[in-house]
Amino acid sequence: MNKIIALDIDEFRVGVVGYGYQDVRSSVYSEVKKNNLQYLLGKNNEPIYLKNKIGKRILLEGSEKEITWGLDRLYSRRSEAYQTFGNPLITLGDQKFKTYIKTILSYLVEKSPSLFTEIAEDCFSCSLCLGVATESFDRLADIERQLADEFETVVDGTHYRIRIERVKLIPKSLATVFESKRNDIHLMLGVEEILAGLTYVIEINDHSLTCDSYENGELIKSSKVADGLYELAGNVVQAYQENEGNHPAPIFELDHGVVYDMLVTAKKNNPFIVTINGRQTIDLTEIVSKETTALTDQLIEYVNSDQDIQYADTILVRDIPSAAINENTVNQTLIKMGLSCKVFNNKNALGVYLFGELFWKSQLNASTDHFEDNSPFPMKPDVLETKVNAEPLPVEKAIESATNQIDAELPEATKQKSHNRSLSVEAIFAEQSELLDFLINNDKE
Repeated sequence: MNKIIALDIDEFRVGVVGYGYQDVRSSVYSEVKKNNLQYLLGKNNEPIYLKNKIGKRILLEGSEKEITWGLDRLYSRRSEAYQTFGNPLITLGDQKFKTYIKTILSYLVEKSPSLFTEIAEDCFSCSLCLGVATESFDRLADIERQLADEFETVVDGTHYRIRIERVKLIPKSLATVFESKRNDIHLMLGVEEILAGLTYVIEINDHSLTCDSYENGELIKSSKVADGLYELAGNVVQAYQENEGNHPAPIFELDHGVVYDMLVTAKKNNPFIVTINGRQTIDLTEIVSKETTALTDQLIEYVNSDQDIQYADTILVRDIPSAAINENTVNQTLIKMGLSCKVFNNKNALGVYLFGELFWKSQLNASTDHFEDNSPFPMKPDVLETKVNAEPLPVEKAIESATNQIDAELPEATKQKSHNRSLSVEAIFAEQSELLDFLINNDKE
C-alpha cells in the first residue's frame, strides 16, 4: 500500500499530514517574475531560513506559467501580490481544483520526498486522502475516480513524475470524529465503536461556520451557522474603516487578505497588529474581539435553537489558534446541559490521515487481490508486498511510543480480530448517500 498524504483543504490555507510530517501552508500563489532575486539565486543558493518560507517555483505539465507556492504566511502587503485557486470546497472536481491539488503535491515531492513511495528515479506515487465539505458520498466517489491520475511537474528546476494511486474524500467534520478518537483507533477498536454515540462538530473554515451532527457515524444534520474566517476579516476591515476601536482615524486601506493572515497566524491571547510600513502599525485587537464575540453569539443562538444537542455525547469544535469562537462562552451555555466542548485545530489533517489509514488497511485486510485490482495503476505482486510492509504508522508525537508498541503487534492482533467486530467504512458511507443529499438540499432551502 502506498504512503498516505492527507490534506485539509480550503481557499487560503491547507493542512498537510503524512508519515512523520505535519504542516500548514498558505494556499495562495504568486507568479514567478524572472527579475526576482529569489528566482536568480536558485534553489541551492537560497538561505536556509528562507527555504521553508518563500515557497517553491512550480511549473505543472500543460501550464504556461511558473508560480511560487508553499508560503507559510503572506509576505507582501499588496493585495494584488497573490492569487488563489478559488474555494476548493465548492469547486470539487473542476480544473482549478485539480491544479490546486497537483500544486500541493509538487511542493511536497520537492520538500519532503519521503512522504511518497519512490517507484523510479524522480518518479513518485502516493495515496491521497482529502478533507472536504459535507457532501453526498455518491458525488465524492465520482471525484475520487477523476483525481486518481499521473502528471509531470517541474519544481525549482527539477523534473518529477507523480502518480496518485488512489484517492479518498471524507467530510472534514467526520474526520474530526476520527481525530478525537485517535487513541481508540490505536487500540484497534472497530469503526462501529469509534463512531458510537451522538457527536456534534462545529467547524469554522475560510467561508463558513458549520455545525454537523453524527449519530453512530450517520450524518443526521448539516447546517451553515454563519460566514467564515475571510468574511470575519472583512468585518474587521469594515469596522476599522468606520473608525471603531481604539486607534486614530483611518488613513490606510486595509486588505482583507492581510487581516485574514493576521487572524490565522496569531497565537491565543496575543494582540492583533497589522504592519502597514516600516513606521506604521495598527492595533486591531479591540475590533477583532468585538467581531469574534458577535460570531460566537451567532453560534450560541444556533446551539440554543437545536433541541437535540442536549442528547450529545461529544461536542467538538475546530477553530484557529487565536480562537475565532470563544470557547468559554460556548461552554457556559453547554454546562447548563451538563456538556462541554473539546477544541481542535481547524487545519490539522490528522483525522483525515487516520481515516485514510483505517480505510485502506481494512480494504487490504479484506482482500489483497481486491485491493490491487482496484488500483488505477496496478502494481506487480512483489512491489505491492514491499509497499504493504513499508506502510507508515499514524503520526502524533504525544502518542508515538504507545503507537509503536501497538503497531508492532498489529499483524497478530488483526488475525485475532473477529470479522464482525469492525463495521465497514465503505458500507456506512454507501448507506448514507441518499440521506446526505436530502439533508444538504433541505438545509440550502
